Amino acid sequence: MGQFLEYVKMALDNIRANKCRSFLTMLGIIIGITSVVTIVSIGNGLKKDVLDASNEQQNTVTVMANTDEVTDTRIITGEDISFLKSTLDSSVKSVSASESSMGTIETRKGKFDAYLTLATSDYQNAQYTSPLVKGNYFTDNDVANENPVCVIDELTAMYLFGNTNVIGMSIDLTVDSSIQTLNIIGIRETSDEIMEVEQQYQAMGLGKSISVELPYTLSNSLGTAIEAFTSVSITVYDSSTANQTAQTAVQLLNSRHKDLGDAPLMQQMPVNLSDMFGPIMDAVTAFVALVAGISLIVGGIGVMNIMLVSVTERTREIGIRKSLGAKTGSIIAQFLCESAIISGMGGVIGILLGAALTALISALGIGGISAQISLPAIIIATLFSCSVGIIFGIYPARKAAQLSPIEALRRM
Repeated sequence: MGQFLEYVKMALDNIRANKCRSFLTMLGIIIGITSVVTIVSIGNGLKKDVLDASNEQQNTVTVMANTDEVTDTRIITGEDISFLKSTLDSSVKSVSASESSMGTIETRKGKFDAYLTLATSDYQNAQYTSPLVKGNYFTDNDVANENPVCVIDELTAMYLFGNTNVIGMSIDLTVDSSIQTLNIIGIRETSDEIMEVEQQYQAMGLGKSISVELPYTLSNSLGTAIEAFTSVSITVYDSSTANQTAQTAVQLLNSRHKDLGDAPLMQQMPVNLSDMFGPIMDAVTAFVALVAGISLIVGGIGVMNIMLVSVTERTREIGIRKSLGAKTGSIIAQFLCESAIISGMGGVIGILLGAALTALISALGIGGISAQISLPAIIIATLFSCSVGIIFGIYPARKAAQLSPIEALRRM
């Protein structure tokens, strides 16, 4: 143990004596390790985002008209939805349905195209909807009584009024030739999805667009009455109950629509994104990390080159040590220890830089990526960097150990 510590001390002394050269030798290792850690972390973050999206999606199932049984697919009525809400158990978060339409809204800020979501009251808890930040959502009573109320998001409020303190204000919605005055009762947080759509909308030169959610029964006043829906979305708290809940909902609705056939409704489960993209993302991450790892080989060659230079420079030292009885294994161990320390230090610096770069990417949200540090990647990178030093240090170490004492002393 004492001899090993002596090798370490000698290696550190030599590294300190040649700081610039040692750092440049480490640079290839640093770049390689930083690249591998960062790329694997980004890959893990992307995979986690896909898995989270998939898990969230798995919480929602759709019951829809069976086109093999019925011609008119609009068969799910408001009464059907209310029946499901009252019949399904507490594992259900929401039972909602909606239809989309277009209209226009004009204020002193200008005239805007309006994307309308005519929905049931449970739409506030539907999948991917962002939370309310002010006011309330419309209720079953608002739906039943066709109350002229609406909910808008923060971006829409800014476009229409220049601020978000708009609860209680009114807007005039025009659909075709029908005009409906709506009272704003709630403000929803603007989701990332809406922001992306809006950016694309403006990039195409189509101006600003706004989003409005209102009770579907108001369609009667807008000349586009919605008598029924083609599908109903059921969101559960636990994805493991989604399939059974959907089957129960289908049975309940089919029993209410026996006049339309044996199975006028069917369930549709969402696609499992993790099964589709998980293996692909793993393979892509591994491939890119492998390409980045090539720089480690280049760094290893740099280590070997510098160690060969070191052997040449220290011929006198090697000759003296061998003439005093130093064994071949001792000389090999000394030079291997130095090359391993150089690679190990480069590996540690690379890991720290990779972790810092990963944290920076995640904090800035570059490309919407939530990079995630990978502990296995760090361990593998550490072992690999040390292995590079040992593997590429073997040849210089053996060359040093094989020097004849007389030949080494003659070169002084």
